[in-house]
Amino acid sequence: MTVMSDQHQGTGAKSGAIILATCSGVCNVGQLTTQAAMQLVRRAPGSFRWMKVEKGKRVRTVSPEDTIWAIVGCDGRCACKELEKASIAYEKTVIATDLGIVRDVKTPVRFDEIDRFAEKIRS
Repeated sequence: MTVMSDQHQGTGAKSGAIILATCSGVCNVGQLTTQAAMQLVRRAPGSFRWMKVEKGKRVRTVSPEDTIWAIVGCDGRCACKELEKASIAYEKTVIATDLGIVRDVKTPVRFDEIDRFAEKIRS
């Protein structure tokens, strides 16, 4: 399995839309992964697709031609770990806490954070 560094900048799209595999955890940064991914799916139809990756649950099958980006909330990298367990290669990892957003189970996700994180995912 090939996993590229967090600094990978090109889309490297092999075919079709890029699949944004989000950790979708219960804390604010986990929820932020899904909300930012959904914003990209809505704003760039056909460019992105969303795939929820949950800790301890089976990851859906993807085609070897699909381009996968792991979108995670924190250094726990839950989505990365689950993709690796399923032997699914991903080309890019984007981490919400790299933006200075603090992981907190009680803090709600803010709209400005969704915008900032979606932009980071795209870049």
